[in-house]
Amino acid sequence: MEPTALIQFTAKQLSESLPEDTASLCEACATLSACDLLTSYEGTDVIGSNGNVSERRATGFIITATQLPAKQNLAPDDCVQIETYAAGEAKFHGVKFPSSESLMHGHLLETFPAIQAIVHVHESNELLYSETGRARWAKLGIVETASDVGGGTTAVGEATAEAFANESLYVILKNHRPDWDLDRTGTVVIGRTLDEAVDRALAVHKGLKE
Repeated sequence: MEPTALIQFTAKQLSESLPEDTASLCEACATLSACDLLTSYEGTDVIGSNGNVSERRATGFIITATQLPAKQNLAPDDCVQIETYAAGEAKFHGVKFPSSESLMHGHLLETFPAIQAIVHVHESNELLYSETGRARWAKLGIVETASDVGGGTTAVGEATAEAFANESLYVILKNHRPDWDLDRTGTVVIGRTLDEAVDRALAVHKGLKE
């Protein structure tokens, strides 16, 4: 395998073994996709879809693979197990490369030992930043990172962790959006369970639309 251009870290494949117990992760992606939170890339030659989802394991964590055309109807081979990550290198098991945001997920899981799952979606700017949307931030527990957030590095995780004053917040990654999808911005939710993280992302999405 050759690494993709979106990955800004060294991805070292340890084996082609597929991660076990991926059904809940795949179901979470389908649920979020149905609400237009993990949209496929459009208007670009780059193949892929927004966002990524991860869940802690006894060793490391499992996460969606990079550049999946869509995040509906995923199978175990669309997931990767990150065994370790350090010094800009992620060691993984699977047949595809891990998400380009794997280092962010790893840093958050390390920083918050009580959490078990992370949901990173791309929400509509109209919902997030309209006058009505901004007025709901406090009620919905929405905060924004203090600085602009790019993608693919541990620095993204560090900026996100700083914004999580408590583990119940919903964090907007300031200006975190690809050039081909400027109408949505990346956001992050962490949870003590995968269901909790997904439910929180959906609750904020619904709350912004009301």
